[in-house]
Amino acid sequence: MKMTEFLKTWEGSLTENKWNRVANVGLSAALLLLALMVFNKDQIVVLQPVTLGSEAWITKNKASESYKESWGFLLAQLSGNVTPQNVDFIKDRFKPLLSPAIYDEIIDALEIQAQSIKDDRIKMRFEPRFVEYESTTDKVYVYGYSFIKGSGENETRQERTYEYVIRIGNYAPMIIDLDTYSGKPRTEKVLKQLQKQEEKRRNRDAKFSRIFFNNIVLLSSCSRIARAANTCRPGCEGKS
Repeated sequence: MKMTEFLKTWEGSLTENKWNRVANVGLSAALLLLALMVFNKDQIVVLQPVTLGSEAWITKNKASESYKESWGFLLAQLSGNVTPQNVDFIKDRFKPLLSPAIYDEIIDALEIQAQSIKDDRIKMRFEPRFVEYESTTDKVYVYGYSFIKGSGENETRQERTYEYVIRIGNYAPMIIDLDTYSGKPRTEKVLKQLQKQEEKRRNRDAKFSRIFFNNIVLLSSCSRIARAANTCRPGCEGKS
């Protein structure tokens, strides 16, 4: 019997309805799964940071390299350009960005720094040279020249690096860790090189210490032998 003729029969209609129900259930399940996937997928927001030339993106809990670099650059500009007039403003800008784990420590340090800047009439400015993101450590390094001038003093210049660890929570940046120091960025590669140099220095010092100790032992032994020889010499001469 041909399919078209079979479907015209009562049994064919029942079979067709049966498979239609199965197909509808499958389509409903697929639609539900798609809806769940769309609902649970983080929305991606594409940005064009004013501080960098490349495009950036951010989701609920993640961000692109360029987005973190942009925030690192902005934070370094805030940290490095300080005067007695704007130090309180800068401190207030940092407060909502700090992780609870480091909030008290950083705020206390900022309070001390702010009072010192006001008392000594210190002015700081920062000229950035480059921004670098290290994916292995999730750190942003901002390197440049820091200029510091106290009341009645000449302006001094030094290399300076600002280091940040920035995480994303609910589409908002949060500073997990921060540091600043003179010199170039202490990247993972640089720290490993410094560690190797320190190990070589310790090994060299240990080698010199062993040589020095062996020389002391040798000199001590020679001294004992010489004293023993001097003690025995009169007796030996009498026997001869």
